[in-house]
Amino acid sequence: MSHRYFGAVAVLLLFASMSSGQADQAAKAEKQKTANGQAKDAPQKENAGDAIAALMGGTPIDKEAAERGRKIFVPACGFCHGNDAHGKSGPDLVRSALVLHDNKGDVIGPIIRNGRPERGMPPFSALSAEQIADISTFLHSRAADVTNRFAYKIGDLITGDAHKGAAFFNGDGHCASCHSTTGDLAHVAAKYEPVELQRRMLYPAPSLIDVFLGRAVAPSAPTKVTVQLASGERVSGVLDHLDEFTVSMHDAAGWYRSFPRENVTVDVQDPRAAHEGLLPKYSDQEMHDVFAYLETLK
Repeated sequence: MSHRYFGAVAVLLLFASMSSGQADQAAKAEKQKTANGQAKDAPQKENAGDAIAALMGGTPIDKEAAERGRKIFVPACGFCHGNDAHGKSGPDLVRSALVLHDNKGDVIGPIIRNGRPERGMPPFSALSAEQIADISTFLHSRAADVTNRFAYKIGDLITGDAHKGAAFFNGDGHCASCHSTTGDLAHVAAKYEPVELQRRMLYPAPSLIDVFLGRAVAPSAPTKVTVQLASGERVSGVLDHLDEFTVSMHDAAGWYRSFPRENVTVDVQDPRAAHEGLLPKYSDQEMHDVFAYLETLK
């Protein structure tokens, strides 16, 4: 009797455990389904270039329609107008007034369908209204690429001699006196795109465009100043203002201090001064050589 009792209890416990496990799995599956749905419904992060174009009054481009239009345009029209629509034997359509005033084919549609035989353009009467609208979107996307400087794709910047750049870095440029290729510049070329690395090399302060686009930027290292009074006392802090008459700072305790320059000696430690000092001294070739060297630090 007792054996049957304990056997029944064991079966009930096993059944309860299985039911609980199935319930947990079902709950997890439902939770995952809900999370997937939320991720699907969540708004996608907007492209920075598109965002700025929109803020500047540009019309958002339907990229799928533009790609469909490109696939029609290139084989049908590219031999005369160029695959990028910038013109070949035929005119440049990116800057065409007709294209700029077109809306989904309402202006260029009749020209595409009927052609311009007197100018050597054949008719494309088989194209549907939807296909012509896609071509129009492609042409507008090309115009947007030209006018939106934030979408501009910069070509190859690395034209210098890395070996000469290393010699300048460690020699006449005195770059190694502040920077280390195994310290602050270690793998720097892997951290930044070439155009951004070049900008930081020439102008190390955070870019206003970075701030405008909401990119994470490290704050600039503060400019420090040490003031020596006539008594010999030295006061150091973060520089607030400096002109021909006055120097002011916040000292180490956070107090605001201001001194007339005629009575003190001022020593400014600006971490960007060396970069700014190089700008009028660089030759174009030296600038490209140093940049080519930095691009090797990956």
